[in-house]
Amino acid sequence: MKFPYIKTPANDAKRPWVSRPIIPVMLIGPKGTVIVDALIDSGADISMFHKDIGKEIGIDFAQGERETFSGVEGGKMVCYMRDIHLQVVGLNEKIKISAGFSDVSGIFAILGQEGFFDRYKIKFEKDHNAIEVISVKKK
Repeated sequence: MKFPYIKTPANDAKRPWVSRPIIPVMLIGPKGTVIVDALIDSGADISMFHKDIGKEIGIDFAQGERETFSGVEGGKMVCYMRDIHLQVVGLNEKIKISAGFSDVSGIFAILGQEGFFDRYKIKFEKDHNAIEVISVKKK
């Protein structure tokens, strides 16, 4: 399935907008579902979401395993790792992934290598302002 790149505000006054590979996904937890726009990030080791999203789908963080991750700038962040189900909006397949939930303000919804890239072939077509997401069989 193809998705257009989404224009979002940039942090640079010289370049007010930037196109990013953002797709809609449905997160399924023990007590609900929510659809969010998530950035496909080939540089992220894991998928990460803000804790508020986790609370909305019923994640109990008291039972989650805590892990510390480093970002691009070397800053440390604590994530609570939990298994969730995820579905790319427009595709039928639901997958189970281990995701990190954090209350860091710069994290909203990021789809990373482990789990997501294992289950989908991702084609970044920046020259056409499109991302293609194709289900692959898990080995």
